[in-house]
Amino acid sequence: MQLFRSAIPFRRFYSDGEPAPPASSTPVIRPPPDGGWGWVIVFSSFLYNVLVLGYHNSFGVYLISLLDTFGETSQKTAWVGSISYGFIMICGPLSGKLTVKYGAREISIIGSIIIMISIICSSYASSLGVLFFTHGFLTGVGSSFAFTPGMIMISQYFTTNRALATGIVMSGGAAGALVQTRLHQYLINTLGWRRSLRVFSTLMILCIMAGFTYLPLNPKGYKRSVADNLKTSPLKKFVVDLGLWKDTVFLIWVVANGLCKFGFFIPYVHLIRHAVQLDIPVDQATNIMLVLGLSSMISRIIFGRICDSEKINRLYFNQASVFFVGLLYLLIPLLKSYAALIGFGFLLGIADAGNYILLPVLTFDLMGAERMPVAWGFMLTVNAVSCFGPPFAGWMNDMTGSYNLGFIVAGALNVAACFVLAIIPCAQRSRQTRKSIINVTIDQNNEIKEWTEDILPFTVGDPPASTYVNYLSRTKFRCPELSDSGPSLSDAPEETQI
Repeated sequence: MQLFRSAIPFRRFYSDGEPAPPASSTPVIRPPPDGGWGWVIVFSSFLYNVLVLGYHNSFGVYLISLLDTFGETSQKTAWVGSISYGFIMICGPLSGKLTVKYGAREISIIGSIIIMISIICSSYASSLGVLFFTHGFLTGVGSSFAFTPGMIMISQYFTTNRALATGIVMSGGAAGALVQTRLHQYLINTLGWRRSLRVFSTLMILCIMAGFTYLPLNPKGYKRSVADNLKTSPLKKFVVDLGLWKDTVFLIWVVANGLCKFGFFIPYVHLIRHAVQLDIPVDQATNIMLVLGLSSMISRIIFGRICDSEKINRLYFNQASVFFVGLLYLLIPLLKSYAALIGFGFLLGIADAGNYILLPVLTFDLMGAERMPVAWGFMLTVNAVSCFGPPFAGWMNDMTGSYNLGFIVAGALNVAACFVLAIIPCAQRSRQTRKSIINVTIDQNNEIKEWTEDILPFTVGDPPASTYVNYLSRTKFRCPELSDSGPSLSDAPEETQI
């Protein structure tokens, strides 16, 4: 039996008749407190979003200055902000893995430092090519490291209040756009865009301080899944990660979000200049972003509270949000006055809030706690398609002299995403447990059983298996998926080699 224990490279299970491992060697796993220090985590993550995501969401203020300074096209200049958006998403899996391995506190602080350095370097940029690297690549990577740990921490600390906590955290990006649009506009008018960046870089010290509050709930590297405890085999962990792409529900969820996120950043980059092209003064045009940020911030908190109710179907709520965002984008060519664009910003903030806060919540609901970190990382990577939206809208503006066509295409994709989301309930009903080479059954007593003469093969009347673990071994275990080909009593060997 000792040889049997050493042959299994995952967490050990013992029968009632065998001694348990020493208590000192088993870490105490604490359940989510659904509050307590978690609210401190919420505040810190909110602050991160105010400064980090708020900075990216107010990039439209800098777009006008960059166009005047470097004299490039709207399409090329828009890539400065779009590259940073893209790397926030692309580096999602990496920042998620590093967070699990090294801790949320360490990764978020490192990300804040990278942002500070990259913003200072951007203020000395002599060309758009330099900004592509400093603001696009460095700021994007740093923002991913700073943003992702907070979302993972929220999923660990909250259960019944998860949507509310997520709504508060996600409202930080809207609050940041609300505050920073005016702040950066004032600094640019007073000091110029280069000095404005240097002043803002000092504010990132607040993020470094907030990062120290990211205290781990459980030991670093702890995961609930037994399969995730296969730490000694990188290949098996890689297979577990890629197994998500065999899940039809996950694929549909990814496709739908890829469609609706294409145009997500277009208003944040181009709406101010779109208003200027309609002969609206810049100072008034920035008010549109203020209204957008204010309505979005309030709506995200309210919707977060609403979506915690068991009476609300979060998936349907998300569908409605995606549809109305698409409808507003399709109506943009008809909105030509200052009042109409103010109304557009107000309604867009409300409509988009539902989809924005439910992205991590629904990912958790659809994929489960075990696969949340990996699924969230993949979701961020797929959502990197949003970095193509602003350059596309800028290209449409260069070609037609208006951003209308860029908004229309983004709106059509949102409406299409709404219909794709409608397939998820059907896919959930037909979802089956993913098949592996060999599935080891762990029974209700958490005891691994081998094939012996006194254990009958599985029959139709046997209870369903409680847990499956992917494991490749020559040892013959009791397996429901191999019941048809399992050994009979007459064929059972006299002695099973372990």
